[in-house]
Amino acid sequence: KPKIIAICDVSGSVGAYSRFMLMFLFSLTEVISRIRAFVFSSHLGEVTENFKDDQLESAIETALSKYGGGSTDYAQAFSDLVGICMDDIDKKTTVVILGDARNNFGPDKAFLLKEVYERAKQVFWLNPEGRYRWNTGDSVMETYSAYCTKVFQCGSIQQLEKVIGTLLR
Repeated sequence: KPKIIAICDVSGSVGAYSRFMLMFLFSLTEVISRIRAFVFSSHLGEVTENFKDDQLESAIETALSKYGGGSTDYAQAFSDLVGICMDDIDKKTTVVILGDARNNFGPDKAFLLKEVYERAKQVFWLNPEGRYRWNTGDSVMETYSAYCTKVFQCGSIQQLEKVIGTLLR
């Protein structure tokens, strides 16, 4: 059976999109039984059980209040992902990352994403920003995209429908 590990950036830089991305994450947990769901600003926190057991609004509020709004640190989130999940990632695993790849000019630690990419079946990155903003300022989307099977701009319902079609194929 395929399995999914999904991580969602809920930092301040994606504040406008956090609820949208968390609704997507919540809907994945409803239709896919073998999923682990995580959120982060810096440290990664697992929200799988909240998303499976709680109502949508309650699960989102818990995730945002516990992990949201802080300063983004993808290096820390990827360090946590490797520490928590690496033994579970194999050629049946799809890793889905929801976030803007803005790392506050900190280290990107892309080698950690490379390790995940080399073990997983596929890695999809859903970025809510317009492509014209990728690789501007503190965005390291180009660096991370080298270790993704596919990257998607995903800031609207239409774009999300396209991504879901690809994911469920």
